[in-house]
Amino acid sequence: MTNSPHSDRPTPSSRLAGWAGYACVLVGIVVIALILVAAGGGFEGWVTVGIIGGVVVFLLGAVLITINFRRRRL
Repeated sequence: MTNSPHSDRPTPSSRLAGWAGYACVLVGIVVIALILVAAGGGFEGWVTVGIIGGVVVFLLGAVLITINFRRRRL
């Protein structure tokens, strides 16, 4: 099927979404490490803020990676 509307080459927007997703997952891992340090230091308020922020960033990265993989398969 040479006249297929979908090409195998990734578009710049899908590449950007992929890299942004990977960056968000890495930031989420760093935030989790910082949460553990804050919990060990006794900063309960920062632990709560960090947990919320870490989960949001980690889930955002997972969604972006999933969208990128689905876009490439279609």
